[in-house]
Amino acid sequence: MLRVGLLIALVLVSSGATSAGARPSANPVLFATVGTNDGFDIDLADANAVHVSRLTPGTYDVVVRDRSTLHNFHLASNSDPTVDFRTELDFVGEMTFTVTFRDETRYAYACEPHWQTMNGEFFVSSRPPPPPPPAPPPVLRAGVTRGGRPFVAKRRVDAGSYRLIVQDSSRQANFHIKGRGLNRRTARRFTGTKRWRVELVPGSYRFGSDPRLTGTLTVR
Repeated sequence: MLRVGLLIALVLVSSGATSAGARPSANPVLFATVGTNDGFDIDLADANAVHVSRLTPGTYDVVVRDRSTLHNFHLASNSDPTVDFRTELDFVGEMTFTVTFRDETRYAYACEPHWQTMNGEFFVSSRPPPPPPPAPPPVLRAGVTRGGRPFVAKRRVDAGSYRLIVQDSSRQANFHIKGRGLNRRTARRFTGTKRWRVELVPGSYRFGSDPRLTGTLTVR
């Protein structure tokens, strides 16, 4: 029995298999590959060779390219007993399986002898995929050297959100930046790293070590 983490108790179902290229089909085609040069590779890709992690529901032709007698390809779902197919371990070649993937269902595939490391999964849904998470703000580095010299890596930046990463290496000097909507500093005896989320607006910001803020950061 195949045990792929969150997924499968798989049972052999041979119906639905056809020889590759036996007849043309209007169904979208997916390509499964396993065991290239007896390697421990397994994947499911679309017709553009893009790895499949999400599909829309419907009927597909899955062309399995089994390239090794050391491995096989088995695809099934805990939630959908109608989809469950595999190649045999001693088979090498191509087989095509026509299957219908259901909406809001997760499917998984694996090589049965090596299911712990050779496995994958995808989700079928008619809903649009969630938008990607917003990119993190850019990093602006600043700090105080061991000798007490305050610095900001870039002296001219565009307005916007930043992750201000301050490396304070001095026990005698601190880092202090001050301007419109911003007034942050490290303690004088502090050494280490501070990470601040800051919003910089057009204008000038002064930075330095207390009580002298002699550096200028210009925000466009």
